[in-house]
Amino acid sequence: MIKFLKKLIFFPFRKVSRNARKTNWSTERNRKRVGKSLFFLAIALFTVFIFRFVWLITVNHVGGTNLTTMAKSNYQSTETVHAKRGTIYDRTGAAIAVDSSTYTIYAVIDKTQVDSNGNPLYIDKKDFTKVEDFLNSKLRIDRDLIKKQLNSKLKQVQFGPKGSDISLEKMKEIQKAAENEKIVGLGFTANISRSYPFGNFASQFIGIARPKDENGTQALKGDMGLEKAFNNVLSGENGKETYQKDIYGRPIPGTTKVIEPVKNGQDVYTTLDAQLQRNLEGYMDKAATDTGAQQLSGTLVDAHTGEILATSQRPTYTATTINDAEKQKYFTWNSLLSQSAFEPGSTFKTFLMAGALDSGKVNLNETYQRKLQVYDTTINDWDVTENKSYTLPETVTYAQGFALSSNIGMSKIEMNMGDALWGSYLNKFKFGLKVRAGLDGENPGALPSSNAVSQIQSSFGQGVAVTPLQLIRGWTAIAGNGTMLEPHIVSKVVDPNTKTSLTSKAEVVGHPVSNDAASGVRDLMLTVNTDPVYGTSYSTSGDSEQNLAAGPLFMVNGEPAAVKTGTAQIASTTGGYMTGSQDYLYSAVVMYPAKNPDFIFYMNVKIPTESWTLKYIARVANPLLTSAEAMKNDLSVSADTDTKAGKVTIENYKGKDSGDTADSLRRTVLSPVIIGTGAKVTAQSIAEGEKVSANSRILLLTNDKDQVMPDMYDWSKKEVEQLANWFGIKVTYEGSGNKVLTQSIETSTNVKKGQTLTVKMGN
Repeated sequence: MIKFLKKLIFFPFRKVSRNARKTNWSTERNRKRVGKSLFFLAIALFTVFIFRFVWLITVNHVGGTNLTTMAKSNYQSTETVHAKRGTIYDRTGAAIAVDSSTYTIYAVIDKTQVDSNGNPLYIDKKDFTKVEDFLNSKLRIDRDLIKKQLNSKLKQVQFGPKGSDISLEKMKEIQKAAENEKIVGLGFTANISRSYPFGNFASQFIGIARPKDENGTQALKGDMGLEKAFNNVLSGENGKETYQKDIYGRPIPGTTKVIEPVKNGQDVYTTLDAQLQRNLEGYMDKAATDTGAQQLSGTLVDAHTGEILATSQRPTYTATTINDAEKQKYFTWNSLLSQSAFEPGSTFKTFLMAGALDSGKVNLNETYQRKLQVYDTTINDWDVTENKSYTLPETVTYAQGFALSSNIGMSKIEMNMGDALWGSYLNKFKFGLKVRAGLDGENPGALPSSNAVSQIQSSFGQGVAVTPLQLIRGWTAIAGNGTMLEPHIVSKVVDPNTKTSLTSKAEVVGHPVSNDAASGVRDLMLTVNTDPVYGTSYSTSGDSEQNLAAGPLFMVNGEPAAVKTGTAQIASTTGGYMTGSQDYLYSAVVMYPAKNPDFIFYMNVKIPTESWTLKYIARVANPLLTSAEAMKNDLSVSADTDTKAGKVTIENYKGKDSGDTADSLRRTVLSPVIIGTGAKVTAQSIAEGEKVSANSRILLLTNDKDQVMPDMYDWSKKEVEQLANWFGIKVTYEGSGNKVLTQSIETSTNVKKGQTLTVKMGN
């Protein structure tokens, strides 16, 4: 094209010049000839331009460039609108985790960076020492790192972890200080981040969210704890919008158009109470210092609802110390509440005694000799001396044996019950099964192995693995007259996009023992704290720190609480159990008030370095329970979010992982019940597409090879009939009412087609 134009332009002039020399034309005639040539040249050029113009309009491309897109970019822009991550609150609306901005400091060392007047916008080499002093004093950045970065061949440098995650207030402070010291070349880039205003606040339980690159943009993503488990609920969905801009690239008001609306993440209101949680954190700090223990864990629960009001562990971390967390000896990222299982020791005797009382397999006034040989294993109580004698009476009643925390007494009761009956109660209390409260990475624990010794030892909490969350689920039945509740971690989920909310209610998940059996266990737990001879939490010296004279160690408002203490052996990594004098997991479960508990508190202390005493746990439990009891009426009031009740749309869960499905449903404030132990869902009680209210129970049938009867306590007639249809059994009803009270086929027993199930209904 260029060669053609050159020829087109210069050829007439060459021709005119040659002709002029040949013909010796007059000037006027030459001008006419040149004019005519220019006229035809203009016509030719105009034709080329018209052709090219029509071509561009028709094809709309030059090479690989789309001209329409290029033109739009000059006056129109499309931007991603980032979704706001939902806030995590306590039950009252106090913010636990919120979106925020942090900043990273950088230094420009590119000498080409100057302003319009030629003034440097970079750090001159003569100012390196000054900048080094400045950054070291303001941010504690290592001097060697500063020197290394400033002397690099890069154009712009950053300064590692201490030069990032800078708060807005600190960033402004540094900017002002740099201006006062006439330091140029320092700047800041903004980063999306997550702020945790309370600092040390149920850290492993709440977890943390950090920026992650997704599709070329940064977004906050949950890394651990509730932040990770509820990531899909909290995250939301980004949107897109376009706007027209002026010649300077600024948006023109009124031209913004939404292409894809942004959907902000939902807010999660936990069951935690900020005041009780802060109190627990303070008490746990002192307990960690006083005991020197490797690990500690403590959890407070509302006995009437199953809501977790406070939970903490040591060692722990905060958002500002997380990078150094692993430097703490015995630190774990796991939540000790749900992700780590252990042998519970004597606190587990509460479940053995509940089963024995429920089945009539124990006479509390009957005496026994504290000697027991099971096959090749000798079982001893904790007060046995080196010469095999006991410091307390050798002949005791079973009631005294419980207060004494006698392993022999519980073993004899288990042997009287038989492995099958004891195993049925373990199943009724749902040990070996995840709680599925919606948390991530939950440990299922383990039931005892089938050999006789393991079955007997499990009666006193050895050879069985549990999590505190599983223990708490079981203890709600002891505190609640036999009615077992699902532990809840979320009180409400609020969708700011629709201004709707899903509010959690107490959820019944079984009735493993009778009212009388549960009440009987609480009475026995009271003797643990009040019996001056046998009670393991009766202190002969009191506790000067709490102004307690000799007597019950666990006291709330001047009243003794119901208690069960525990001392569990710890498995060694080389086999067997650890043998050091302090190598135990010490624990206690405390219920207050003893007759009709409002609260359950559980705490364990692993391998303290100081000489052990239960006073360490009492110094946490007593003031915490006193505060909780004083706040009892306020705890029933939830945060006002000015929303209407929302609905949950049921999906098709067939073929999906049964456990993952149950966890996912729990996060939408529904009540899933897994039928069987199969890995996949084969049927569901609520059809796909139905919209249901919060707390609706949904049955998930699994591909289990056996049909195993669930605990149907509190089920509706419709739910019973759904199960009967799946199992191919007949149902007869007794009584009137809307809820199941009893069932003729025992929980966890195999069901055959054609069997008849008798169900007693009531309210």
